[in-house]
Amino acid sequence: AFSFAWLELISHRFFMPKLLLISKQKGWPLFQRLLVELFNFLNPFLSNAELSNPIDLIYKGTLRVLLVLLHDFPEFLCDYHFSFCDVIPTSCIQMRNLILSAFPRNMRLPDPFTPNLKVDLLPETNQPPRILSNYVLSLQQSNILLELEDYLKNGTDSFLPSLINKYLLNNKNTNNNINNNNNN
Repeated sequence: AFSFAWLELISHRFFMPKLLLISKQKGWPLFQRLLVELFNFLNPFLSNAELSNPIDLIYKGTLRVLLVLLHDFPEFLCDYHFSFCDVIPTSCIQMRNLILSAFPRNMRLPDPFTPNLKVDLLPETNQPPRILSNYVLSLQQSNILLELEDYLKNGTDSFLPSLINKYLLNNKNTNNNINNNNNN
């Protein structure tokens, strides 16, 4: 019951817009933390293939909140896409796509059906994306930062294969643990 009330509170029309419209985007980190906590709450439930009715309702409500953000505050989703996708399970393709489809309002997307379109020649590709998430913390928590810095300094050939092996094994072990827990 609390999770429904909490989702309603953070998405309320008198709360969410007021927080996101504070001058100089001072409310953005606060709302980002609220959304990350919502995604963290949903994470164990979304890892399962089937959702119970209450969790399905919270999931659909979360999708609606993301749609409102995509429509009204796309820059917010752009700036914090890394931290959101970091906590959303990879199986939640629709939720991730909502976040990753956001683009700033002042940016004009090229027509993908333009003949001979050269994406690398577009001036927008020269602008680095604005990332307000603490991506360094994520790299530290996954014990990659030191290896990555060493790779960038020395260019060791073993970094990329070891990274792939480490994460493929980690994902297989995680999936096996989920399957074993579901069978018990």
